[in-house]
Amino acid sequence: MWNECGVTYKFTTPYHPQTNGLVKRFNKTLKGMITGLPEKLKRRWDVLLPCLLFAYRKVPQKGVGFPPFELLFGHPVMGPLAFVKEGWERPLHEPKQDVVDYVLGLRSRMEEYMEKASKNLDASQQLQKMWYEQKAAMVEFQPGQKVWVLEPAAPRALQDKWSGPYPVLEKKSQVTCLVDLGTSRTPKRVIHVNRLELFHDRADANMLMVTDEDQEAESEPLPDLLSTDPKDGSVDGVIYSDNLSGQQQTDCTQVLQQFAELFFLTPGQTHLCTHDVDTGDSMPVKSKIFRQSDQVKESIKLEVHKMLELRVIEHSDSPWAGPVVLVPKPHTKDGKREMGFCVDYRGLNSVTKTDAHPIPSADELIDKLSAAKYLSTFDLTAGYWQIRMAPGAKEKTAFSTPDGHN
Repeated sequence: MWNECGVTYKFTTPYHPQTNGLVKRFNKTLKGMITGLPEKLKRRWDVLLPCLLFAYRKVPQKGVGFPPFELLFGHPVMGPLAFVKEGWERPLHEPKQDVVDYVLGLRSRMEEYMEKASKNLDASQQLQKMWYEQKAAMVEFQPGQKVWVLEPAAPRALQDKWSGPYPVLEKKSQVTCLVDLGTSRTPKRVIHVNRLELFHDRADANMLMVTDEDQEAESEPLPDLLSTDPKDGSVDGVIYSDNLSGQQQTDCTQVLQQFAELFFLTPGQTHLCTHDVDTGDSMPVKSKIFRQSDQVKESIKLEVHKMLELRVIEHSDSPWAGPVVLVPKPHTKDGKREMGFCVDYRGLNSVTKTDAHPIPSADELIDKLSAAKYLSTFDLTAGYWQIRMAPGAKEKTAFSTPDGHN
């Protein structure tokens, strides 16, 4: 009978709705509806269950666009108000319809509903797929790599859910790998990549060698110990990636020492170019300072004093002014959190004429660098401080603090 009607049936264990995903999802929705009842009615949820089911079957579902009752019976559910409305709108002399015409009309209407519901469901699934793939990343593991394995259900509460590392023996498909667990019960298992995490081994560094007095041993290059107090004109304090071996770190240090005069913690200033701000004939823009707590005012005062000592700012009587704000920076490795000194230049930006410089495409840059083995980037110590402002643009970048105008 089910095959004749085109019904796909599933066998599930009684009183175990978790074996059926659709039933489990329906129970979750029904539980949410019961939770939304008033406190006085929550104790009588079993009595109100028919009313909740009536409300659930009457509302159109987001995926298919039709109420469940209408998809099952071919007409919308009739409540008390619907019967009253039908009585008002029904013509006085309605022509009678025989059973055959009613059944044919119902069948045609059901086919139309199912076709529309299928299209709506496909569109909804494509939308969900699009949102999911925005953050999804393709993960691949090659044979020989070591991976961590996630155990969803740990036997003990305080036991670590990640075990390993275990070697990957074979790549079964794009999403599964054969992993050697090394246990007597299940020595090899096919595991989904969502439960695997790549194991990063630490670089080996020999810091101690024991030899006889009469025997000379070839000394291996040791990574230089970095000073904890970096100074200008030195490479002390350079942080190396954990992916570099000891020899690679030594080679990198030698190259950096050849150009140590380029590394300064105190920002310098270039004389090769200046930065200009073109505002045309617009009037000066002056914004009021924001209300700030005593702690914020003290932090702003210290930052201004520091910039005055570095000679990157100077006192000003410009008619232009922008308010100062402190923006929290991300936490550092030692757990400290610093505040960034920023000026709200939205008023200045609104009257500034922007330059139309072409911006290279990221895909083109990646294609050009695809054959490179190492990618290096250089950054200025403080870019905003190291490029001078043009003489006519200095007054436009002025900012106000509770202690004065700079």
